[in-house]
Amino acid sequence: MKYDKTDVPSRYAQARKLPEETTKLWLETVSGYIPQGSIETIVDLGCGIGRFSKALADYFSAQIYGIDPSWKMLKEARGATLSTKVTFLRGSAEYIPLTDGLADLIFLSQVYHHIEDKKRAFSEIKRVLKTNGFLCIRTSTIENLNTILYLRFFPPALKKDMEFLSSRNDIIDTVHSSGFKLKGHEIVRQKFANNLEEYCEKIKSRALSDLVSITDEEFHDGFDRLETYCKEQNAEMDIIEELDFFIYTKVCLK
Repeated sequence: MKYDKTDVPSRYAQARKLPEETTKLWLETVSGYIPQGSIETIVDLGCGIGRFSKALADYFSAQIYGIDPSWKMLKEARGATLSTKVTFLRGSAEYIPLTDGLADLIFLSQVYHHIEDKKRAFSEIKRVLKTNGFLCIRTSTIENLNTILYLRFFPPALKKDMEFLSSRNDIIDTVHSSGFKLKGHEIVRQKFANNLEEYCEKIKSRALSDLVSITDEEFHDGFDRLETYCKEQNAEMDIIEELDFFIYTKVCLK
Protein backbone atom coordinates (compact mmCIF):
# COMPACT_ATOMS: atom_id res chain seq x y z
CA MET A 1 0.00 0.00 0.00
CA LYS A 2 1.31 3.45 -0.97
CA TYR A 3 0.71 5.28 2.31
CA ASP A 4 2.17 8.57 1.09
CA LYS A 5 -0.74 8.88 -1.34
CA THR A 6 -3.22 8.77 1.57
CA ASP A 7 -3.89 10.47 4.90
CA VAL A 8 -3.69 7.12 6.70
CA PRO A 9 -0.38 7.89 8.52
CA SER A 10 -2.03 10.69 10.51
CA ARG A 11 -4.71 8.24 11.73
CA TYR A 12 -2.54 5.18 12.10
CA ALA A 13 -1.60 5.64 15.75
CA GLN A 14 -5.25 5.72 16.79
CA ALA A 15 -6.10 2.61 14.79
CA ARG A 16 -3.06 0.52 15.71
CA LYS A 17 -2.18 1.58 19.26
CA LEU A 18 -1.74 -1.45 21.49
CA PRO A 19 -2.33 -1.73 25.24
CA GLU A 20 0.96 -1.67 27.17
CA GLU A 21 0.46 -5.26 28.28
CA THR A 22 0.21 -6.34 24.63
CA THR A 23 3.44 -4.61 23.65
CA LYS A 24 5.09 -6.29 26.65
CA LEU A 25 3.67 -9.66 25.55
CA TRP A 26 5.34 -9.32 22.15
CA LEU A 27 8.67 -8.24 23.59
CA GLU A 28 8.65 -11.21 25.95
CA THR A 29 7.69 -13.53 23.09
CA VAL A 30 10.69 -12.36 21.07
CA SER A 31 13.12 -12.49 24.00
CA GLY A 32 12.05 -16.02 24.89
CA TYR A 33 13.98 -17.34 21.89
CA ILE A 34 17.08 -15.18 22.21
CA PRO A 35 20.14 -15.59 24.49
CA GLN A 36 20.24 -12.85 27.10
CA GLY A 37 22.57 -9.97 26.23
CA SER A 38 23.07 -11.06 22.61
CA ILE A 39 21.19 -8.17 20.97
CA GLU A 40 22.92 -4.84 20.38
CA THR A 41 21.44 -3.69 17.07
CA ILE A 42 17.88 -4.19 15.81
CA VAL A 43 16.30 -3.24 12.49
CA ASP A 44 12.58 -2.49 12.80
CA LEU A 45 11.84 -3.14 9.13
CA GLY A 46 8.62 -1.54 7.93
CA CYS A 47 8.46 0.36 11.20
CA GLY A 48 5.55 2.59 10.16
CA ILE A 49 4.95 5.15 12.88
CA GLY A 50 7.50 3.41 15.10
CA ARG A 51 5.08 1.84 17.55
CA PHE A 52 7.57 -0.97 18.36
CA SER A 53 10.81 0.95 17.77
CA LYS A 54 11.25 2.63 21.16
CA ALA A 55 9.83 -0.38 22.98
CA LEU A 56 12.47 -2.60 21.35
CA ALA A 57 15.21 -0.09 22.18
CA ASP A 58 14.21 0.09 25.84
CA TYR A 59 13.56 -3.62 26.34
CA PHE A 60 16.78 -4.87 24.74
CA SER A 61 18.94 -1.79 25.52
CA ALA A 62 19.73 -1.84 21.81
CA GLN A 63 20.34 0.58 18.97
CA ILE A 64 17.31 0.60 16.67
CA TYR A 65 17.09 1.47 12.99
CA GLY A 66 13.49 2.02 11.95
CA ILE A 67 13.11 1.58 8.18
CA ASP A 68 10.01 2.49 6.19
CA PRO A 69 9.26 3.53 2.58
CA SER A 70 6.68 6.15 3.62
CA TRP A 71 7.86 9.69 4.34
CA LYS A 72 4.56 10.38 6.10
CA MET A 73 4.91 7.36 8.37
CA LEU A 74 8.47 8.35 9.23
CA LYS A 75 7.38 11.89 10.04
CA GLU A 76 4.84 10.51 12.51
CA ALA A 77 7.47 8.14 13.93
CA ARG A 78 10.03 10.89 14.49
CA GLY A 79 7.44 13.10 16.15
CA ALA A 80 6.34 10.37 18.54
CA THR A 81 9.71 8.81 19.39
CA LEU A 82 12.19 10.76 21.50
CA SER A 83 15.15 8.44 21.97
CA THR A 84 18.84 8.66 21.15
CA LYS A 85 18.76 4.89 20.62
CA VAL A 86 16.34 5.09 17.66
CA THR A 87 17.18 6.29 14.15
CA PHE A 88 14.57 6.40 11.40
CA LEU A 89 15.57 6.01 7.75
CA ARG A 90 13.68 5.78 4.48
CA GLY A 91 14.01 2.41 2.78
CA SER A 92 12.13 -0.82 2.19
CA ALA A 93 12.50 -4.55 2.66
CA GLU A 94 13.91 -4.73 -0.86
CA TYR A 95 16.34 -1.83 -0.33
CA ILE A 96 17.65 -1.58 3.24
CA PRO A 97 19.96 1.46 3.62
CA LEU A 98 22.34 -0.23 6.07
CA THR A 99 25.73 -1.93 5.88
CA ASP A 100 26.34 -5.67 5.64
CA GLY A 101 26.17 -7.71 8.83
CA LEU A 102 24.98 -4.83 11.01
CA ALA A 103 21.93 -6.29 12.75
CA ASP A 104 21.61 -8.89 15.48
CA LEU A 105 17.86 -8.98 14.94
CA ILE A 106 15.48 -7.84 12.20
CA PHE A 107 11.87 -7.35 13.30
CA LEU A 108 8.92 -7.26 10.87
CA SER A 109 5.53 -6.37 12.33
CA GLN A 110 2.52 -6.64 10.01
CA VAL A 111 4.85 -6.12 7.07
CA TYR A 112 5.16 -9.52 5.37
CA HIS A 113 2.03 -9.13 3.23
CA HIS A 114 3.19 -5.71 2.00
CA ILE A 115 6.49 -7.02 0.59
CA GLU A 116 6.20 -7.04 -3.20
CA ASP A 117 9.47 -8.79 -4.10
CA LYS A 118 10.05 -11.36 -1.39
CA LYS A 119 13.08 -12.94 -3.07
CA ARG A 120 14.94 -9.63 -3.14
CA ALA A 121 13.69 -8.68 0.34
CA PHE A 122 15.01 -11.80 2.01
CA SER A 123 18.29 -11.43 0.14
CA GLU A 124 18.59 -7.92 1.63
CA ILE A 125 17.62 -9.16 5.08
CA LYS A 126 20.34 -11.84 4.88
CA ARG A 127 22.86 -9.21 3.83
CA VAL A 128 22.14 -6.89 6.75
CA LEU A 129 21.75 -9.63 9.36
CA LYS A 130 24.80 -10.89 11.24
CA THR A 131 25.81 -14.53 11.09
CA ASN A 132 23.49 -16.41 13.47
CA GLY A 133 21.29 -13.31 13.69
CA PHE A 134 17.53 -13.50 14.19
CA LEU A 135 14.63 -12.68 11.89
CA CYS A 136 11.30 -12.15 13.68
CA ILE A 137 8.01 -11.94 11.81
CA ARG A 138 4.83 -10.78 13.54
CA THR A 139 1.96 -11.11 11.09
CA SER A 140 -1.63 -11.93 10.31
CA THR A 141 -2.20 -15.12 8.35
CA ILE A 142 -5.21 -16.56 6.57
CA GLU A 143 -5.69 -19.01 9.45
CA ASN A 144 -6.33 -16.36 12.11
CA LEU A 145 -8.70 -14.11 10.19
CA ASN A 146 -11.66 -15.73 11.96
CA THR A 147 -10.43 -14.23 15.25
CA ILE A 148 -10.60 -10.64 13.93
CA LEU A 149 -13.92 -9.23 15.11
CA TYR A 150 -14.44 -6.41 12.61
CA LEU A 151 -14.05 -8.72 9.61
CA ARG A 152 -17.41 -10.31 10.43
CA PHE A 153 -19.02 -7.03 9.39
CA PHE A 154 -16.88 -6.17 6.37
CA PRO A 155 -17.13 -9.06 3.85
CA PRO A 156 -15.33 -7.09 1.09
CA ALA A 157 -12.37 -6.50 3.43
CA LEU A 158 -12.31 -10.17 4.42
CA LYS A 159 -12.27 -11.15 0.75
CA LYS A 160 -9.28 -8.89 0.10
CA ASP A 161 -7.45 -10.30 3.12
CA MET A 162 -8.05 -13.84 1.90
CA GLU A 163 -6.48 -12.88 -1.43
CA PHE A 164 -3.66 -10.79 0.03
CA LEU A 165 -2.45 -12.69 3.11
CA SER A 166 -0.34 -15.83 3.16
CA SER A 167 -0.94 -19.06 5.02
CA ARG A 168 1.36 -20.19 7.82
CA ASN A 169 2.87 -22.91 5.68
CA ASP A 170 3.47 -20.50 2.79
CA ILE A 171 5.42 -18.18 5.09
CA ILE A 172 7.44 -21.03 6.59
CA ASP A 173 8.31 -22.42 3.15
CA THR A 174 9.10 -19.04 1.57
CA VAL A 175 11.44 -17.89 4.33
CA HIS A 176 13.11 -21.30 4.62
CA SER A 177 13.80 -21.39 0.88
CA SER A 178 15.44 -17.97 1.22
CA GLY A 179 18.15 -19.36 3.50
CA PHE A 180 16.72 -19.11 7.00
CA LYS A 181 16.17 -21.82 9.60
CA LEU A 182 12.92 -21.81 11.57
CA LYS A 183 13.68 -21.57 15.28
CA GLY A 184 10.12 -21.22 16.53
CA HIS A 185 6.51 -20.49 15.65
CA GLU A 186 3.71 -19.43 17.97
CA ILE A 187 0.10 -18.36 17.62
CA VAL A 188 -0.12 -15.38 19.95
CA ARG A 189 -3.41 -14.26 21.48
CA GLN A 190 -3.16 -10.53 22.02
CA LYS A 191 -5.44 -7.89 23.45
CA PHE A 192 -6.13 -5.34 20.70
CA ALA A 193 -8.50 -3.12 22.68
CA ASN A 194 -9.63 -2.83 26.30
CA ASN A 195 -13.34 -2.64 25.48
CA LEU A 196 -15.80 -2.41 22.60
CA GLU A 197 -16.05 1.37 22.69
CA GLU A 198 -12.30 1.70 22.22
CA TYR A 199 -12.41 -0.98 19.53
CA CYS A 200 -15.11 0.84 17.55
CA GLU A 201 -13.09 4.06 17.66
CA LYS A 202 -10.07 2.22 16.26
CA ILE A 203 -12.06 0.75 13.40
CA LYS A 204 -13.87 4.05 12.77
CA SER A 205 -10.54 5.74 12.05
CA ARG A 206 -10.27 3.52 8.95
CA ALA A 207 -6.50 3.26 8.96
CA LEU A 208 -6.24 -0.51 8.51
CA SER A 209 -5.14 -1.33 4.96
CA ASP A 210 -8.00 -3.73 4.19
CA LEU A 211 -10.57 -1.11 5.23
CA VAL A 212 -8.84 1.53 3.12
CA SER A 213 -9.03 -0.77 0.10
CA ILE A 214 -12.84 -1.13 0.09
CA THR A 215 -15.34 1.47 -1.14
CA ASP A 216 -16.71 4.22 1.10
CA GLU A 217 -20.17 2.66 0.88
CA GLU A 218 -18.84 -0.76 1.89
CA PHE A 219 -16.99 0.77 4.81
CA HIS A 220 -19.95 2.77 6.13
CA ASP A 221 -22.35 -0.18 5.77
CA GLY A 222 -19.94 -2.44 7.63
CA PHE A 223 -19.23 0.06 10.36
CA ASP A 224 -22.95 0.60 10.99
CA ARG A 225 -23.34 -3.14 11.53
CA LEU A 226 -20.28 -3.30 13.79
CA GLU A 227 -21.43 -0.33 15.86
CA THR A 228 -24.87 -1.88 16.34
CA TYR A 229 -23.29 -5.15 17.44
CA CYS A 230 -20.98 -3.39 19.91
CA LYS A 231 -23.86 -1.52 21.53
CA GLU A 232 -25.69 -4.81 22.11
CA GLN A 233 -22.75 -6.55 23.81
CA ASN A 234 -20.90 -6.25 27.11
CA ALA A 235 -19.00 -3.03 26.52
CA GLU A 236 -16.23 -3.93 28.98
CA MET A 237 -15.13 -7.12 27.25
CA ASP A 238 -11.48 -7.31 26.14
CA ILE A 239 -11.01 -7.60 22.40
CA ILE A 240 -8.67 -10.53 21.77
CA GLU A 241 -7.29 -11.59 18.42
CA GLU A 242 -4.64 -13.98 17.14
CA LEU A 243 -1.47 -13.21 15.22
CA ASP A 244 1.37 -15.46 14.17
CA PHE A 245 4.96 -15.14 15.33
CA PHE A 246 7.83 -16.76 13.44
CA ILE A 247 11.49 -16.56 14.43
CA TYR A 248 14.32 -17.66 12.16
CA THR A 249 18.09 -17.73 12.26
CA LYS A 250 20.32 -16.91 9.33
CA VAL A 251 21.75 -20.11 7.89
CA CYS A 252 25.54 -20.10 7.63
CA LEU A 253 26.81 -21.58 4.38
CA LYS A 254 30.11 -23.41 4.84
